[in-house]
Parts: sequence; C-alpha cells; structure tokens
Amino acid sequence: MPEIKNSLRVLLLLLGLALLFLTGRAYRLIYPSAEDREAVIRALQRDAEELNATLPEMVSDSVRLEATRSGPGNAFQYQLTITDDAVALSIAADPKRMRDLEAQLHARVCARMPLYRERGTIVSYLLKDNAGAPIAEISVNPEDCSYADIHKAL
Repeated sequence: MPEIKNSLRVLLLLLGLALLFLTGRAYRLIYPSAEDREAVIRALQRDAEELNATLPEMVSDSVRLEATRSGPGNAFQYQLTITDDAVALSIAADPKRMRDLEAQLHARVCARMPLYRERGTIVSYLLKDNAGAPIAEISVNPEDCSYADIHKAL
C-alpha cells in the first residue's frame, strides 16, 4: 500500500510539473517577450532578404513572385504579378474567383506555413497585373486558422 501511495505521489508530481511547463509555454506564445518579438521581426527581415536575392521567379504558369517584404511588425508580404492578362482580368472582375483565391491562400498559410502560424505572422499577398495595377491584397491572420485548416496538409 505505501508503494502505491508513493507511486501516486510521483505521478501527481510529474503531472503538476508537466502542467506548469505547458502553462509557461502557452503564456509565452500568447504574451511573447520583447526579445521574442524582435527575434521574429529580424527573422522575417532575413527571410525577405534571402528570398529577394533569388527573385523574380515564376511560381506557376501565370504567376511571378516579384519580391517579398517584411513588416510592419510581425507581417510578411508576397508581391506577385499575374502575367496572363485574361487571368488577371478574370480574378479582378469575378467575386467568386476572388473568394476562391482567398480560400486557397488561407489554406496554404494554415496548412503549409507552420513557422508563420506558430509566430503569429500575418501573411499577405499583393497581386498586380502585367501593367503593375493592383488586383487585390489578401491577408491571412494565423489566428483565423482552424484545427481542420492546419491539418489539411497532413
């Protein structure tokens, strides 16, 4: 009987320590320190610089990634050109197509960009036509990602 009580105490102690650890991690995710926020911003700036060194690049048949930009704060932007004028016009003129594109980009951030999601980075996509005229700016806040969104890619 004393062995069971000791085992139970050890188990409760381990559970308490685990709860304390998880509470601390959750707090740090919800309320990151100034150092953590600055580290994220520096990482985003570095990511933009490294990616921009390889651009422009065609990322699909009619989409060219022109540049990326970090900021303001914990945000990252992809600047894209729709190179096919008919596709650009159809996206700009068709609300359903725009909603479909927004859903596709939301799913991409939620399911395939875990680092941005974990950091709480707002990811935006600035779409322009061949002449440089804006078509749309679509932003995805990782706080809007649901459990189902995150696990679609798994």
